[in-house]
Amino acid sequence: MTDQRQQTHKEQLSKHSREQGNQTAKSSAHSRQLDYSTHISDIRDAITVKYNQVFLLANSVGDIRPKDHGYGMYFRDMCYLDQMELRLQGQPGVPLLADASAGNRAVYELTNPRLQLPDGRILSKERLSVRRVVSLREDVTQTIEINNLDQVAVTLDVELRFGSHFTDMFTIRGSKPGKRGTLQTPATHRGRVVLKYDGADNHTRTTTLRFSPTPDALDEQRALYSISLKPNEMAKIVVSYELEDEDQQGNEEGAGKHTDKTGAGKHASFSEELAQTPTIETNNALFNRALARSLNDLRMLATANLSDLYLAAGIPWYVALFGRDSLITAFETLAYHPALARSTLLLLAQYQGTRHNAFQDEEPGKILHELRVGERANLREVPMIPYYGTVDATPWFLILLAEYVRWTGDLALFHQLRENVNRALKWMDANEADAENIAGYLTYGSRSEKGLLNQGWKDSDNGIVNADGSICQPPIALVEVQGYAYYARRALARLLDATGAHAHAAHLEQQAADLKQRFNDDFWLGGDTGYALCLQRGRRASSAVASNPGQTLFTGIVPQERTQAIAERLMKDDMFCGWGVRTLSAKEKAYNPLDYQTGSVWPHDNALIALGMRRQGYIQQMDAIFTGIFQAATHFPEFRLPEVFDGFSMDKYPRPVHYPVACSPQAWAAGALPLLLQTALGLEPDALTQTLHIHRPHLSDWLTSVTVRGLRIGDSTVDLQYRKEQGVTLVAVLAHSGPVNISVQY
Repeated sequence: MTDQRQQTHKEQLSKHSREQGNQTAKSSAHSRQLDYSTHISDIRDAITVKYNQVFLLANSVGDIRPKDHGYGMYFRDMCYLDQMELRLQGQPGVPLLADASAGNRAVYELTNPRLQLPDGRILSKERLSVRRVVSLREDVTQTIEINNLDQVAVTLDVELRFGSHFTDMFTIRGSKPGKRGTLQTPATHRGRVVLKYDGADNHTRTTTLRFSPTPDALDEQRALYSISLKPNEMAKIVVSYELEDEDQQGNEEGAGKHTDKTGAGKHASFSEELAQTPTIETNNALFNRALARSLNDLRMLATANLSDLYLAAGIPWYVALFGRDSLITAFETLAYHPALARSTLLLLAQYQGTRHNAFQDEEPGKILHELRVGERANLREVPMIPYYGTVDATPWFLILLAEYVRWTGDLALFHQLRENVNRALKWMDANEADAENIAGYLTYGSRSEKGLLNQGWKDSDNGIVNADGSICQPPIALVEVQGYAYYARRALARLLDATGAHAHAAHLEQQAADLKQRFNDDFWLGGDTGYALCLQRGRRASSAVASNPGQTLFTGIVPQERTQAIAERLMKDDMFCGWGVRTLSAKEKAYNPLDYQTGSVWPHDNALIALGMRRQGYIQQMDAIFTGIFQAATHFPEFRLPEVFDGFSMDKYPRPVHYPVACSPQAWAAGALPLLLQTALGLEPDALTQTLHIHRPHLSDWLTSVTVRGLRIGDSTVDLQYRKEQGVTLVAVLAHSGPVNISVQY
């Protein structure tokens, strides 16, 4: 760069800094934060990457623009960078390709619009190739390569804009901003910029940017380069980002860099473990791609925080430990990742409730709902420290443990967690006996002034409704949760019997039988409704038709003579939209296909419903759900099923309608296709008797051949081949090792 052009850049930065200074002088550093007080409106087009605790949402050119609320680079529940923009002569690049299929790496191919160059010449469009790569590993980097495709030399200004207000995730999601610390003036020195926030929670958070080569000019918000390129010459700029959360009180548990200090080494081994799955080949290339995407997304969501290893619930809003989400995801993927269930159970056992704490909705024996580590959690402005406001995580903990042993035969883990199991069962007993609850049923009603109104899987404020459209009032006993409680007790009874605790097993069997009897007396409404959605305050039943009863089918709490009523009701046009079963009937007053849980479609909900359909013998209904969810997956970017999509009918639109702020990827959505395939294959293991039961296998017309290699049952492995011939699904055992017996029931 010439001295004259270098001076011009410095003058530009000086003018820019004076303008910014005049604006910020009117307000203190305490108030220097973006207005995130309104809910995020749309992240459908975000390009998302994640590695361990760091994740990033950017637009189609790789930019994070301050006006795009929710976009940013995040670490430990805080946004560490809310501006990251590339400009060529002051203009953004033109997007040609954006690919984040690798999970932790986003690649953007851009070109230039029509530009006026510093020498006054006009550079025609599409004369530059701009490759932008954002890579998240132990090091977070952005690499920009600019290649001159023109036949003449070109000199242009390249500008990188950056900034951060270090906003807490709860504020970004729409909560009223809480107490704030001091946002420091960025410091620059020799190609480095330090963005710093001294939090109100006594944590100092920094984002350090290092530029290579050193910019021609650098200030608090911009790095400027003057780049001269001969024909076919390429220039390269690399920016590295170091993210740090330092607890000024010296508490290592609540701090860390994005290094081994925050578990990056353990994350790598955890991620590699998740890569070890049975090999699955089918005749349908689209399904192969969708299934691979799901399994890769699970690996992408792997997270390590110090010694804690878990799957983050979803990007961007739920990159944290969630009890229910972790348990259901591990259940969905037992045939693929049994070790995930083991690590999930061990971790959640560590956080099991030990006391009565109203603020956190904690009770002895209860399994947590959510754990956060950001500023607002540290300040106790939110109860997620951890928060225990979930009625179903505890029975799901017991279900997962029993199902894990069914697949692995690992009774050692059952013995290791025996005391946790006893505490969980005692919590269930106490909850069912609590006079403030609905006696005889697992019930919720928050005791925390900042707790969740609804505490089942439909946990939005309006997720549980009456037929007149009103919101159900706590205490609430959800229909599917009673099924979970029944299933958990019966599954544990089998384990206790296998370990010689026959009296305790008999007690649980009797509790389950009693629950089944009163459940079918109290929840059955008959008619078009079938089972009540819930019992609520005053033991009043909600007759709203919803998907919830569908999840009772896999639990066994519904007598055989009533299963058909559920199966048929769920498949009527007002419930089944073609892509899947809606959360709420289109005939209900509260129905809204655009809303989060009152008419939308959730893939994981459908996978659990389909499992119950197959177990109860409703094979065609199972097949319709599997087909709809798979077809939906083929219409989403990267064949990735989102957390939720809108409930419009397939007859109305030829593709599923996006829910604009859905997490994608999301853990239990990623587990949906794996569970649906397992369901279609009819896999029912019993490792304690060294038997694999294959029960009523059924392949769809679009999936006529499936080969599974390396399926593990206990210490044995099995290779299976399924083929559909003349409408009949047949199974062949290609190979097996170990003492496993294989029983097929058609």
